[in-house]
This record gives sequence, structure tokens and C-alpha cells, in this order.
Amino acid sequence: MTKEQLEILKNNTYYDKTGKQILVGDLLKVYHYGNGNKTRYMYHVVEMEQTPDFPVMAVSGYRGEKPHCRMYVCCDKKTRIYKDAKIIYEGDWETKRECITVPAACV
Repeated sequence: MTKEQLEILKNNTYYDKTGKQILVGDLLKVYHYGNGNKTRYMYHVVEMEQTPDFPVMAVSGYRGEKPHCRMYVCCDKKTRIYKDAKIIYEGDWETKRECITVPAACV
């Protein structure tokens, strides 16, 4: 992995599909699949996972004990938007969150 790629991964700033910043402790509603008139969702809790190099933001199942997916895998690399996720509960409601406008190509 190059130094530039590593620097991109160190930035733990991610956004949901509405453009709201995702923080540790948030509950995300993530599209899983749809069949006819039924749509199924997964629910993930955002946490910080300590890796040997640096801490990375990851998601774990609602009732899971350990993270099962890192945010840099789920999100778009350039815009840092998690296109299938929406924050349904803010774990840290006192912190000021960044908001961005979501490009039409990401919707």
C-alpha cells in the first residue's frame, strides 16, 4: 500500500446517504435487498477498531460483539459517502456534525 493510499484510509470522516457525518456510536439502517414490495434492511452500530497501524471506523451488527466490516470498504473512496446507509440514531447528539450536499450521481 502506498503512502498516499494509507493517508486516505487514516481519515475517518464518512457520510450517510443524506450527507450527514457518521460518528462513533451511531446506528445505521443499511439497505440489504428488496423483493417485490418487501425491502429488507440491516442495522449496524459504528465503532472505532484499533488496528496495528492506526484506528479505523468500522461497523458491527446490532447485537454483534466485534466489528465485521470497515467503513473504507463500504464507502465510496472519493466522496466518502456510504450510499446505502442512513443514520437512524445518533449516539453522540451533542457533537456538531458536518453536512455535505450529496452529488446527484451518488443518489
